[in-house]
Amino acid sequence: MAAKESTKSTKSTEECAAPQSGFYGLADHPNHGIIASILKRKSRKFKISDEVMKMCKAVEAYKSASDNLHQSILYWLVEDPDISKQLVSVFKTDPKYKYAGQYLMTYENLMKRGRDKTKYESMEPVMKTLMALDVEQEKRIKKMVEILRPLTKFIGEDYWEYARLRKVYWESLEGYEDAITVQNKERTEQSEQATANAQKWRNDCRQKITDFIQTSIFDQKSKHAECVLKFRDEAVYFHRAMSELIPFNEGKNNSGMKAPTSK
Repeated sequence: MAAKESTKSTKSTEECAAPQSGFYGLADHPNHGIIASILKRKSRKFKISDEVMKMCKAVEAYKSASDNLHQSILYWLVEDPDISKQLVSVFKTDPKYKYAGQYLMTYENLMKRGRDKTKYESMEPVMKTLMALDVEQEKRIKKMVEILRPLTKFIGEDYWEYARLRKVYWESLEGYEDAITVQNKERTEQSEQATANAQKWRNDCRQKITDFIQTSIFDQKSKHAECVLKFRDEAVYFHRAMSELIPFNEGKNNSGMKAPTSK
């Protein structure tokens, strides 16, 4: 059973672990205004139950680790920091293959129209390979971003529902304390009923946040881990698929190794 919350407001009481700033930072989150209101600190502090305190601290630690892992994975996927940071909300890939192919196409056209009558070997095979690499890269990265969806959902959605429930719970503690204060002054039937209602609201809010943390965060950790492992496996197929697009001489490269096959 959860420990009973104190109704006394004091500067020395420990506040529940505060929600962190967002999906890689508050300023980057599309719901900046809503989240800013959730994160707004209260001037009053309350001693909450040990159960809720422990669960909230665990959520914050897990969120921090998930943020770091998710950012690292996306940066590995697309090394451009500006692209990787927004890859979930604005899908985009590194255009280096496409730009290289377009450059060679322009260069070859200029050479054909130039005064130099020397016949150069066509760069069309290289251009086709670069364009094929660009298409394959986009397809694979899109698939891998989708594989990470369970972890992404926790960071961008579930965590913020937890933060909202935590704020409502905090407001219920405040409402209960106010009701106790009024009851101590008035000692009326109405004030007693208001206190009972406030206590019920507080207990309901506490139950909602603990249930949500358990079912929507803690119980989903295995799915988060599975998607990361699946991402790892898909990364191997990604490299194989890209290597297969690079031409080999008689099925072998310069080192004598056979071309790999992708899944």
